[in-house]
Amino acid sequence: MKGHLGKRKLNSHKGSYGRVGIIAGSKGMTGASYLACQSALRTGSGLVYAIVPETIEMVMSIKLTEAIVKSIADDGRGYFSSQSINQVLEIISNMDAIALGPGMGVDDERVKLVNKIVSSSKSPMVIDADGINCLSKNIDILNQAKAPIIITPHLGEIARLLNLEVEKIEKNSQYYAQYISTKYNIITVLKGNKTIVASPEEEIYVNNTGNPGMATAGSGDVLTGIIAGLLGQGIKPYEAATLGVYLHGLAGDIARDRLGEYGMKAGDIVDSISYGILNVQGN
Repeated sequence: MKGHLGKRKLNSHKGSYGRVGIIAGSKGMTGASYLACQSALRTGSGLVYAIVPETIEMVMSIKLTEAIVKSIADDGRGYFSSQSINQVLEIISNMDAIALGPGMGVDDERVKLVNKIVSSSKSPMVIDADGINCLSKNIDILNQAKAPIIITPHLGEIARLLNLEVEKIEKNSQYYAQYISTKYNIITVLKGNKTIVASPEEEIYVNNTGNPGMATAGSGDVLTGIIAGLLGQGIKPYEAATLGVYLHGLAGDIARDRLGEYGMKAGDIVDSISYGILNVQGN
């Protein structure tokens, strides 16, 4: 893991470490965008753009002092609509990596938005949460992708993608993670007690960091931001996925050691990312 996070060059600047666009959030779900953006920043991203519906722009501008908030017209509805597709595409056109989905919500409008981003964007992307739920309405859109895609489902989300029972996937999780990766030429991060990373070409990776204290709201948003941050720094998708999963779990272990499994929350994992990186660099 150490080789991907070496020392930074003395003559570097914020543009050296990637522009990451995080398309997330809706009215009542601002925390998902916040956690993903904070995690990307803590992972070392030079520039993070919080791309959010206009209704929550003020909230996000207050919560995120280091990210750049880009508001998308929403006619006061509080969520992304298909009418804002061109505006979103213009903003993400120069991004080094994209994260899509946390707290975004699901309906026909947002399904159209996800489909267009997947089929149009040339930047590597992480799709999580409601982004995955939108994909489940038309998973074959992945065949039109023009850039590497990492999906980060839990068991329920991958069950919806494959239209199978959760219990069936749980009994043979490595097989189904590999199956969906190979069929759609994507990288799959199947979250769980031992998170699995599957790829069409690489060996399956089974993670050994993490703990039950991470079973808390927002933990998945943190993972999304970590992986997006690594992608934006030019780390290849499979390496970004495996390193991101390892670092996410390690940050969770550091938070547990400080706070215990009962008292930790997603923000504590974010605050521990930097210490996890120091640990990785020191190994």
